[in-house]
Formats: sequence, structure tokens, C-alpha cells
Amino acid sequence: MTKFDYSRPAATAKRLLDRFGQAGAISRSMPGGYDPETGPTAPVELQSPCTVALLEFDNRQIDGELVKIGDRRALIAPDATFEPDAGDVLTVGAEVVQVVRNRPLKPAGVIILHDCIVRDS
Repeated sequence: MTKFDYSRPAATAKRLLDRFGQAGAISRSMPGGYDPETGPTAPVELQSPCTVALLEFDNRQIDGELVKIGDRRALIAPDATFEPDAGDVLTVGAEVVQVVRNRPLKPAGVIILHDCIVRDS
């Protein structure tokens, strides 16, 4: 049996996000390390551009625990240098939100897009 090639759906998702989404950036703060000669090192700020579509949740999806009133859904193309994770900061235009959860859509291990819950920080 022939395996399905998920590169085409991934390219379609990327093309749609490029067309209907916005440019954004994902930021992550990594703790500094320790240098035996100089002591603790400063934290490192990682940043990666990405393509994102910010959407509102339907009222039926708001459960008050994982998804709260005011939370939004961020569909992020897999073009960032690292995967979004809880605690990362997503900047889209003048909006700054924090990633609460990332559920990547990845059939057969191929990431089509990142489906994130984001919250105002």
C-alpha cells in the first residue's frame, strides 16, 4: 500500500496562511547557563518569524478551564525555526499574546500546522 504524501496538504495550509494570515513572531526565553570561569550567564531570547491567523473561539468551545473567555486560536504555519510551546510569546502586529497550548496537526509525523490556544499576556 502506498503511503499518503502529506507534503501537498502542508503546502496548501502554508499557502492559505500566507494569503489570509499575518506575519508574526514567536519568542522564547531560555534560561542562562553556568560558566565555571565567569559564573551564571544571561538568559537567551530566541525569536522566529512565522505566519499566523488569529481566530476567535466559538462560545461552545469555551470551557472556563483550558479555554477561557478572551482566549483565541492561533493557526501557525510550520515555517518557524522552533515549534510554539506553552509559555512562548506570539507577537502579531501590535498584539502580544502568550501560548497556552499547542496541538500540532501532524498526521504521519508531518506537521501541517500548529493549532494553538493563546491568551492576552
